[in-house]
Amino acid sequence: MMSSVSSIEPVYLVTFLVTIVVCLSIFKFIGPWILRRMTNKYDTLSLTKRVEVNETMMALAHSLVVGLASWYVYLTMDDIKPTLTRYNSPPVLFIDSIFFGFSVSDLILLLIYRAFGLPFVAHHIMAAFNGYVVLAYRSMPYYCLTGMMMELSGPCVNSRFLMKVLDVDQTSSLYIWNSVAMLASFIAFRMTANAINAYNLFWLAFTDDFYQLTLAEYVCFVGGVLMFSVLNCIWLSKMIKGAMRLLRGDKKYD
Repeated sequence: MMSSVSSIEPVYLVTFLVTIVVCLSIFKFIGPWILRRMTNKYDTLSLTKRVEVNETMMALAHSLVVGLASWYVYLTMDDIKPTLTRYNSPPVLFIDSIFFGFSVSDLILLLIYRAFGLPFVAHHIMAAFNGYVVLAYRSMPYYCLTGMMMELSGPCVNSRFLMKVLDVDQTSSLYIWNSVAMLASFIAFRMTANAINAYNLFWLAFTDDFYQLTLAEYVCFVGGVLMFSVLNCIWLSKMIKGAMRLLRGDKKYD
């Protein structure tokens, strides 16, 4: 039976709510303040583009915090095992509270501005659902953690989008090296974490504990790894095509 919202411990609920406030503050105030001091281009953007750029600043901050924290916990704590389906891990739940808060912040922006595409919507609905299920059930901490480890590929992706929208020369060293770092970090962090997640989940399916999960947990962890695997492959293929155009010497290779 699914745990109720009241079962979420106050520290995680507060972390979730504070994250929403911080994320929306970055979107509305901090991001624009930084960008206006970096370039005059920001104020010439359309409303839709400003929304996308502000959200990207919010996502960049989130991916740094969640990505670094997740990899740190993964590399330093040996009690979070892939065989555990029910385990209360405070570090994982704390990071998940931040992840959940960011995902809900994005959904709030979606409802207000309606400026994002279908992959964005699907990604963040699933992410918000996953964040809630982990907090409500205290389940599958290893798979929650490896899922959040993928976020560390975000800073280079976000930086590249910002540079593109703000008209940074695509033949400049800054743009090219960020693109190289984006592809490398996507493979090293997102694809690696995705593979770790999928591999261990496959073997967990041969244990009795796997069949004690609820429907919500199957949707969260099995559905999540399937959806993110497909999206990651689509995004990686686009990056590889861009890298090939770069190697051919095309002036623009998006």
